[in-house]
Amino acid sequence: MRGMVNLVNGSDFRNFRKTAMVSTALLGLMFSLLFVLFIFPVAKAAYVSLTVSGISVPASIEPGESGNLVLTIENSGTEYARSVKLVISPHSMISFGTSQYSLQTIAPGSSTQVSVPMTVSSSATEGATSVFLSVEYNEGSSTGSVTTQSSVSVSITKRSLIEITNVSYNDQLIEQGDVVKMVVQLKNVGSGRIKDMVVALKNRSQPFVSAGGDMERYLGSLQPNQYATADFDIIINKDAETKAYSVPVTLTYYDESGAVHAEERYVGLKVSGLPDFVVTLESQSNMYAGSAGELTVSVANRGTATAAYLLANFDSTYDIIPKEYYIGDLDQDSYETITLDISLKGVAAGKHSLGINLSYKDPYNQELAATEPVDFTVQPQPAFSFSLMQTIIMAALAVIIIWKRKFLRSLGVRLLKRK
Repeated sequence: MRGMVNLVNGSDFRNFRKTAMVSTALLGLMFSLLFVLFIFPVAKAAYVSLTVSGISVPASIEPGESGNLVLTIENSGTEYARSVKLVISPHSMISFGTSQYSLQTIAPGSSTQVSVPMTVSSSATEGATSVFLSVEYNEGSSTGSVTTQSSVSVSITKRSLIEITNVSYNDQLIEQGDVVKMVVQLKNVGSGRIKDMVVALKNRSQPFVSAGGDMERYLGSLQPNQYATADFDIIINKDAETKAYSVPVTLTYYDESGAVHAEERYVGLKVSGLPDFVVTLESQSNMYAGSAGELTVSVANRGTATAAYLLANFDSTYDIIPKEYYIGDLDQDSYETITLDISLKGVAAGKHSLGINLSYKDPYNQELAATEPVDFTVQPQPAFSFSLMQTIIMAALAVIIIWKRKFLRSLGVRLLKRK
């Protein structure tokens, strides 16, 4: 009995050992397979993946116009695409210069481009239309061809174009502080209808402010070749410079396809000013008929602009030195003093007027002229009279003569008494 027990135990041990060895082998094989799967990636079959994208140049083409359809064929696969052929399908509204292209080979990760001339029919309707095309190729060294279908979009629209045809003001001369009506005339020179047109003046450091209301005008819709006007009442600032300003005008509208457009144009605003001269007689001396006198006059500018290159010429009726006097630039609220020597020979006593001709240029280099009179008085020659010094000298001489006579008389009396 004891021997049988030992025999059974030995057999079970051998079976257990055999089972353990098999399990260990299977577990090792499993780990080996997992190691191979994770460490060494499974080789995949090479393939070709062609995609087609396209844009039109220009982005929107008007009916009756031509452009180019730029197609990009990209191979995002891992195999060469060989003997690639591109075929563009006929289109009812677009004709193509060439519909078939041989693209040869496109390497993996590479792309190629084709520019296709096209013309849109004049009867084409607006909107986006699809252009269908096919790409045929051989995959790697394979002799069998593969064909894929694709499409790109082309936008057809009537071009919207606004033109500012005229800008006018109700005053030809615009000065600081003026209230002016500005009228902007526009025209739809495009071939499409414009909707919800808004014209606005953007007051970015401009020399004016609104005289009433806002600075926007809603004009609504404009058909092709239709005109519209937007008017604005503005006040020119007191500190506006005398120069031509460039005023931005913003045009906002929608085209027939519903796309919004915002455009900025510029118009001119000419702020002007005029010199206003005041000529005054400051003083006169020795103004006697038949003699030579002196006049001092001042020329002041009380206008709204500088008088540039100001030159004063004097009335040729009188013999005056100098004949002309160059003042130069005479700014607002400034003055210049001029001294003149005048001959009054042959000039009668009484009131007289001297014409001063002023020639100058305004801030826009326009030549202007003005004549300003200055009045003066010629006195008659005074009756002969002695000056104070002459009177003193004559009085002294008279005293001497009288004293001398008295002295001589006294001397004669003394001499007679001695005899």
